[in-house]
Amino acid sequence: MTRLPMIVSLVAILFGCSEKTNPNPMKPTLSSSDVVVSDASLKSDDPYDVVGSNIAFLNAQLEQHLRHDELSRDGLRSYYVDYYLAQVNNGGFSQFVYNSRWDRDTIRSIREGLRAMGATRHLELFNESAAIIDQIGTDGMETFFSSEYFGENKERDILNAFDDKFFELSKSDDLIELNSKWLRSLPNLKVLTREEMKAEVERRAAALPDRQARAAQALANEPRFMKLIRALCQEAGHELSRVTAGDPTHKYNGKNILAWHFITDKGHHYMVDADGNAIMFNGDSHQQIVSIKATEQFGTE
Repeated sequence: MTRLPMIVSLVAILFGCSEKTNPNPMKPTLSSSDVVVSDASLKSDDPYDVVGSNIAFLNAQLEQHLRHDELSRDGLRSYYVDYYLAQVNNGGFSQFVYNSRWDRDTIRSIREGLRAMGATRHLELFNESAAIIDQIGTDGMETFFSSEYFGENKERDILNAFDDKFFELSKSDDLIELNSKWLRSLPNLKVLTREEMKAEVERRAAALPDRQARAAQALANEPRFMKLIRALCQEAGHELSRVTAGDPTHKYNGKNILAWHFITDKGHHYMVDADGNAIMFNGDSHQQIVSIKATEQFGTE
């Protein structure tokens, strides 16, 4: 499935089930350049917990409409290295390129992150793979980005040329372990309780002088699938909690179609946008809940 770091609401995951803490915890002095993780993640034996805690803290801020230039650079380096890893593991280098749109800031963060973590062989391989994009050229990449990812796709197959090399390298140079070790070593790492993390996100959001304008602009700029999901939830009488993932392998009427999974106050559901309709299904029973006309008022793909 497609990881969605920019739109997934992780506040409930990050803060929802914390241990009891002092109701008036001492608030540490923090800078926007600090990397923030939970004390529970730092105590964990699982190296991904620290990486995931940083991701969750950044996503919580993005949900409150902070911009990338207002977030920790080191935190974003870790965040995007993990995004790169997840995308390649799920569908190869081509999926990473397709979903990231080869965004300049994303690519810069990955290169900086790999270099900072000491993942030099991964950085070399990343640059080898990036060179394929230059070989394909601007016209070829425009064709790739406008194409259906599945089925016959020459550009996709070319971009996956070094996938086997990536998977072999990952056996000795584990990016999760390298990422976790690097985060733990940072002098600007701050360790908070979950309640302190929640309070810090709220403090930063409240300090935005144009918070309402940012929220309104974000709503207007939402992609088509988000607007359709909100409309479906309203029609069904559900309260949307968060979108979790996009699944491009979902079968609908015998064909692969992108299904968007989301959580409401009534559980797990998913939506497909097909044949002029947006249809909401129960995620467990696959029973149709509601359908609406997916007109151009919701935007285009």
